[in-house]
Formats: sequence, structure tokens, C-alpha cells
Amino acid sequence: MKKKYYTVQIIPEDSHGIKQYKISSVWFTVAKIALVAFILIAGLFIFNLGKINKIVASYEKMRVTNAQLIKKDNNYEEMFSRLDSLWVLENRLQNIFETFIENDSAKINSIIDRNRFAHTPNEKINVDYDNIHSWESGDEKIRLERIPSILPVAGLESKKYSEAEEHLGVDFSAPAGSPVFATGSGVVEFSGDMDELGNTVIIDHQNGYKSSYSHLKDIRVRKGRSINKGGIIGTVGTTGNASGAHLHYEITKDGKKINPEIFTNY
Repeated sequence: MKKKYYTVQIIPEDSHGIKQYKISSVWFTVAKIALVAFILIAGLFIFNLGKINKIVASYEKMRVTNAQLIKKDNNYEEMFSRLDSLWVLENRLQNIFETFIENDSAKINSIIDRNRFAHTPNEKINVDYDNIHSWESGDEKIRLERIPSILPVAGLESKKYSEAEEHLGVDFSAPAGSPVFATGSGVVEFSGDMDELGNTVIIDHQNGYKSSYSHLKDIRVRKGRSINKGGIIGTVGTTGNASGAHLHYEITKDGKKINPEIFTNY
């Protein structure tokens, strides 16, 4: 079979020096196939180039985000370091001023969390609840709220009630500035300075019980104001004859001082 040829002429503008080339049909076919392959490869490259650009742009965003996260992590590390320093300083100050008798912070936190607002004594006690079981349901909640039956501060008992030592109350050690809570609802009977007891608040619970809170740093209630159980009445301080930050807490029943441990016994 005779081969076919294609003739390609190159003609200059002045028509001199015309060049002719014979190309076999086989090579012409190969050239067409190569051109089609080149176009396909170029198309795939352009298509994938868009994907590559998206990946590069996404990587840049990830790099910026990662740098921001590293910066935040460094900031958190610095904050935690400062908190650790404050914790160490707090413990040193507590040891210096003997704010807590117990220096085991884990034990202190455990006791505080367990006893802060509600407490069930570990032994049966005789408390005058004024025939509580005969109350109607509507009055029961109100009268229970008036019983001074919760802890007055998140702290540790540092001195017990003792008639022999004429210490007719309970002392609670706690950091200065810690909130002091009304142990029962009632009306503020006294709010001010009481000489050796310093800043003091006395609450009349209007059921024969009265509770008093002394050596306060500041007082946040006025005489005649109604106060709810658990309401903040002041903060722990060192006013009066206090040698360190603590709360002196007393309860009277019908004018007679009784042992607050009836309600706060650990």
C-alpha cells in the first residue's frame, strides 16, 4: 500500500526561497494524537491547579489559626502561673497569720463544701422547735427559715463554746473579707460597733432565737432591715479585740445564750 504524504509549504512575503516539507500521514496522525493528549493534560493541570490553590489558601488559614492558638495557650500558661503564685502566697499568709488551724487545703475545701450552707449534726440533739410537727404546711417553711441552723461562714471552727472560760459563742477562722451569712431569716436588731466585739450584727429571728456576728470587717445591713436565711450581712474581719481574722458567733434562746454547736456541730 502506497503511503500518503502531506506537503507543507513555507512562503516568505517576497515569494523567494519557498520551502516545502513532506510529512507522512502516519506522523501527521501521531501529531494530532499528541496535540489532543497535550490539551487533555493541560486541562487536567489547570483543573487541579485550582484545587492546589484552595489547599494552599486553607493551609495559610490553618497556619494563622494555629499561631493564634499557640499565643492563647501561652497566655493561659502565664495566667495559670500567676494563679499558682497567688495560691502559694495565700497559703503563706494563712500560715503567717494563722488564719486556718488546718493547713491542708484539700481538707479545708472538703469540709467547707460539705458544711457551707446545710448541715445535719452527727448526733441527736434537743432543739426547741416550738411543736414543729403541729405546724400547718404554709407556716412550716417560714418557721424553719427562722431557725438559725446553717453555718455563718465558710471557715473552720477555731474556738468552742465554753461557759467555764466565759466564751459564750463559737469562733470560726476564715480569710478576711469572706462573706458572713445570716443563719436564719429575721430582722436586724443591731448593726454597729460593740467595743471589744467590734463591728457586730444581731438578728432577731422572731421565734425566741437571736444570732449575733462579731469582729466583722464591714457591715452590709442596717437596723430594722429584714434578712433572709443565707443572706450576706457582712464580711470576716479583725475589729474589736480580735487577734486575727475570724467570726465570733453567738445564739440566744429567750434571752439565754446557748451553744451554737447545736446547729453547727461537725
